[in-house]
Order: sequence, then structure tokens, then C-alpha cells
Amino acid sequence: VLDDRAGRRRVAVIAQPGVARLARSLARDIRSLGLRAEVRIVPDREAVKTLEAVGEIYLWLNDLGLTREDTIVGMGGGALTDAAGFVAATYLRGVEAVYVPTTLLGAVDAAVGGKTAVNVGGKNLVGAFAHPRRVVVDADVLDRLPVEIVREGAAEALKAGLIGDVELVELYERAGLDADVEEVVRRAVAVKAGVVGRDFTESGERAHLNYGHTVGHAVEVAAPMSHGHAVAVGMVAAGRVSALVAGFADEERQRAAIERLGLPTSAPGVRRDEALRLMALDKKRAPDGLRFVVLEAIGRPSVRVVDPATLDAALHAVGITDTP
Repeated sequence: VLDDRAGRRRVAVIAQPGVARLARSLARDIRSLGLRAEVRIVPDREAVKTLEAVGEIYLWLNDLGLTREDTIVGMGGGALTDAAGFVAATYLRGVEAVYVPTTLLGAVDAAVGGKTAVNVGGKNLVGAFAHPRRVVVDADVLDRLPVEIVREGAAEALKAGLIGDVELVELYERAGLDADVEEVVRRAVAVKAGVVGRDFTESGERAHLNYGHTVGHAVEVAAPMSHGHAVAVGMVAAGRVSALVAGFADEERQRAAIERLGLPTSAPGVRRDEALRLMALDKKRAPDGLRFVVLEAIGRPSVRVVDPATLDAALHAVGITDTP
């Protein structure tokens, strides 16, 4: 997990409850190298992405005496690497981070690209761009994941295919959740790494990685719903916008691919006014309206500003209306 680094004396392992055993085993391995390694088990999922939770981690790091020469290891799913990366980017104004994603979602999305964040009122509104030193993905760990965890990650992997790799979309259309995990990770990471390499701070092309996230983030908070499930719903909404403003001809093909993975395509319990309120907080808002990532075709994304009528059509497509 760690490379050689002069001056490193301490390693802080931040982990989710579900991987506590793995984290403690990793800490033992690190201690065998002559380093001090301690483990902090933090709240699960989005509960770790709060200012209160990261504040407690900062105080723990104070107690450890962590320095800028030391390392923070984040082990767990996407929310964990978001939070651990944010802590590493901000503690002492920057400490080396290493990610060990243990979910498909973490491996194909959150651990790749250098985005870190916590939630403050809205999703990911406070964060920093900071690359980890390395990302270590163990395919054997991913192969043993429960099907529901694989399904959640498949939403982000499918998104990568929709914006940049039609063969990944076709793989999911053929095999569904039985798709080879190593090929899925390799293809999805290649799409994201390529985009990030060309636009690290999201001044242009990187916005394409937000396909499905404008409505998805609102649904995630309002439903509430897991991130992967919410992104699936968001992609259905984005597919409708794409058809209306960009002539996207594969709206139904996209929906069928999402359904093939057993992911939801609607969020009928979410009120329209609440969804609009949350989308107004979205980082992708612009002075002239809400920016939406759309598909002109599979593998050909672009960004458009949408009017209220188009936005209403997108929400209606996923069952979000004035009536709960």
C-alpha cells in the first residue's frame, strides 16, 4: 500500500465500520515496516462527510502527532475516500493520502480524480482538489462484495461508459451485474482518468463526469437514497433532457441498461419543490440557469443550460411532481 518515503514515521488509517478487520490487518502490516500505525473507525457512508465528523478526525490526528511527512490511508467506499481525502488535503494544509477503495463505487469513481468533499447543507459543497499519492484496488475484495454494493457501484461505472466508452455500456447490456469486475474497473477508471488528466479543476471537460448528478444529488438528499441509486435516477432525468435539447436518440436504451442492472429509474416520493431547492444549491448552477450535462449520443457529452420547462420534464420523467 505504501511506497518508500523519507521522513514518514506515522500512518493514520481511517476506515469504515464494515472494513475494520481489513484496516487493523493493514495497520499490523505497516507496523512490521517499523512505522507507527493507528486505526480510526469513523461513521458509515454519508455520516462521515460532516464537519463534525471530520473535526473529530482532526483532533485524533493531533493526538497522534501526525506531521506533513506522514501519511493518511483512507479505506472504504466512496464517502470514506471523499472524507479522508478532505482531511488529508486540509490537515496541516496538506498531508500525503493513499486510498484503498473497498467498494466498486469507490474504485471507479470517488477514489479517482482528486476530488475531496464534505456535505454542508447540500451535497459536496465544501471540498478541495487534491490527488492521493496512490490508489490501491484489490480485485479479489471487489469480487467478494455483496450484490447490492456491486449494483451501487455499477451506476457510476455505467455513467463512465455513457460519457466515454460505448464498449463498457455494451458489456453491462450483455452481462449485467455479472460483468467482469476487473474489466469494468479498468474501463471506467480509464474514462475518468482521461478526463481528469485533461481538466483537473473542472474548468471545462471534467464537468462531463457529472452526468446524472444534477438531479441525482438532489434525490440522494431528499429521498434519501444511496449515491449509486440516486445517480441512476439522475441519469434517467438527464436522458430526458438530452433527448429534448440535444437530440439524444438512445434515451430508452439507456433506461434499459439501468434496469438491466436492477437500479431504480424513478424517485416518486420526492417533492418537486424540494428537488428544485436542492438543485439550486448545486455546484453546477450558473448565472443564467442550471447547467446540465447531456448526451448528444453515447460517448458524446456536452453541457447545456436548461430552462424551467425542460427541467420540469426531466423531473416528471423520474416521478418527481408537486404531489408526494
